[in-house]
Amino acid sequence: MKFVRFSAVSLLAIVVASGALAQQQPEIPKPQPEPKKVHGEGCVEAGVEPRCLVVRDVRAGKLYNIIVGDPRPTPGEGIEFTGTLRPGANVCMQGAAIEVERWARKDTIKCRHTPAPRK
Repeated sequence: MKFVRFSAVSLLAIVVASGALAQQQPEIPKPQPEPKKVHGEGCVEAGVEPRCLVVRDVRAGKLYNIIVGDPRPTPGEGIEFTGTLRPGANVCMQGAAIEVERWARKDTIKCRHTPAPRK
C-alpha cells in the first residue's frame, strides 16, 4: 500500500513540475505596428529646451517637436514636413516627436515672427 501512495505522490510531483516548465516557455514576440507617418505644415518656433524646434500644424492644430538634421529650418519661417512619429518621452518635452524625413520652406504660411534675412 505504501508503494501505491508513493507512486501517486510521485506522479503528482511530475505533473506539477511539467506544468511549471510549460509556463516558463518564452513568449512569442508580438509584431510591432508600422510607424505612423505624419504630414504637416506650420510655423517653426524655438522650443523651451536648447536646439529644440516645434511646429503647430495649421490644419490639425497639433504641436509637433520636429527632429531634423542639417539644414535646419529657422524659427519664424513656415514649413511643410513629412516624418515618422517617434513614441515616448524625449529631451524637448513639447508636442509629439516627429523624425523629419523631408521638409521645405513654404512662403504661403504667414508666421508672426519673421526670420532673420538669409545671407
